[in-house]
Amino acid sequence: MTASIANNSPLSVLLIGATGGIGVQILHQLSEHASKPIIHALVRDPSKIAPEDKKLYETIVKGNARDANDIQRAIDKSQVNVIVIAVGNGDNLSKNGNDIRFANAKAVSAVLNQPQYQSIRLVVVSSNGAGPTKIKVGMGIGKAIAYHLRYVLRDHTNQEEALQPVKNRAVILRPTALTDKPSKGAKPFYFGDKEKPPTINISRADVAAVVAEEIYSTSGKTINLTNAK
Repeated sequence: MTASIANNSPLSVLLIGATGGIGVQILHQLSEHASKPIIHALVRDPSKIAPEDKKLYETIVKGNARDANDIQRAIDKSQVNVIVIAVGNGDNLSKNGNDIRFANAKAVSAVLNQPQYQSIRLVVVSSNGAGPTKIKVGMGIGKAIAYHLRYVLRDHTNQEEALQPVKNRAVILRPTALTDKPSKGAKPFYFGDKEKPPTINISRADVAAVVAEEIYSTSGKTINLTNAK
């Protein structure tokens, strides 16, 4: 069962990846959104959520983002309309340390393919350089960056592929390199899969602001984004 959104009821949003840098920013943007969505989290270790942030959640479900049973339990408990996926492994760039995105996507896809969850939508934070996109920076620098991030980008690509069965219900965001800089307060620049972006990074706060808007938008699309010049 999922929550009803009839009669202008607030959306129920489940955040997976709540303790990461982008996850924290998404929480703040959702909590400040005028529509006041009801926010829930699935986290392996709830103690990693700051005390002031715990107050912003309706429920915090302890569980493993790789485990379909834990994901289904969190969905049922939160009566979710939208799942926001922002999983990652911090600064770990190793081969063995980068399979969480793929594992989580497989588990989420398996759950959402069940008949009772057909109305649940997704907003997924992937990365520029994943799927058909390439990191485009002059003088061969883009190729060097892509090689440095090859296991992270492979994990994001596998993540997107694993979500193909539910792609018509998903908004996939592919931001350029994430920074901790304050929000620019302006709409990010959107660019095509084969286009060179005008900048090479975007603040987590600006990506989170897009996530907060996209939970209400039409699904079945992919957005490449970066900060405008």
